[in-house]
Amino acid sequence: MEWVEVPFEVQKPQDGRRVDSYLASRLHRYSRSQVQRLIADGRVFLRGKPAKPSGRVAEGETVLIRYPRHPELPCPHIAFTILHEDDFLLVIDKPAQILCHPTDKIHNNTVTSVLKNQFQGLHLHLAHRLDRETSGVLLLSKDPKTARILTSHFTLHRVKKEYLALASGRISWKHKTVDAPIGKEDGEIKVRQSVGHGAEAITEFERLSSSASVSLVRARPRTGRLHQIRAHLAHLGHPVLGDKLYMGAGELYMKAVRKTLSEQDLEKLGAPRQMLHAQTLTLPHPATGRELRVQAPLPEDFKRIMKAQGLLQP
Repeated sequence: MEWVEVPFEVQKPQDGRRVDSYLASRLHRYSRSQVQRLIADGRVFLRGKPAKPSGRVAEGETVLIRYPRHPELPCPHIAFTILHEDDFLLVIDKPAQILCHPTDKIHNNTVTSVLKNQFQGLHLHLAHRLDRETSGVLLLSKDPKTARILTSHFTLHRVKKEYLALASGRISWKHKTVDAPIGKEDGEIKVRQSVGHGAEAITEFERLSSSASVSLVRARPRTGRLHQIRAHLAHLGHPVLGDKLYMGAGELYMKAVRKTLSEQDLEKLGAPRQMLHAQTLTLPHPATGRELRVQAPLPEDFKRIMKAQGLLQP
């Protein structure tokens, strides 16, 4: 059997954590007991050796999980648009519908795999992640030292993000700040998050324009929780257009997984993918300390819906 090794780089906040607990926090589709089964099967490696559940991870280390290779369709991308590059950083314009890093089922159709071919010989480190269907600014570092500095920037909230979202419905308010914790929802869908419990989550929203059924919103997350903007907009009653996970109770997501979405379901979603775009990233440059601001242009599918709805471009 051919295997794929998926790496997980340990960052400072996770230093000293047990391997099983660390991976359970990184693998959103796996419970801790499922992670322990992976470890028991000898498919998790730490420091070049099969890991034990009680082993402790350290900042800067890489935990490897070995998965059976599954057949994949050819990746539609051979290279990404570069928004900024210097000796320390690489910033790309991530297209929608591509994962940031490999999973147990997807290896080639990922940002890291494409960049490995686009920048051969260069070991890049993801500084953060975007959901598969989210487009826009994605930051990577070119060396471990820069990666550590970026981790500190994110931890200390020195990195400012701005997103644009097409939200369902006509939003009446101009500005709104949502201060509501987010945590994993109990239920069949392991990746779905719930508002009202869990870790602190704060998002600032600004309505930019509205039609009768769709609103263009700018979102500035102050914290970095999983699915934060999507969960908070759904909590306000205005889920992101095309968001199968948070439009309703997740039934559309389950239909998508089972490949049973109907024409009526697609009409309800309003878009083939979630209309969320990471527009701007601002941070102190890890080498110079000077402010770096990078912006990604709106993708064509986003602009088409805005035009059809008569929404003004920001």
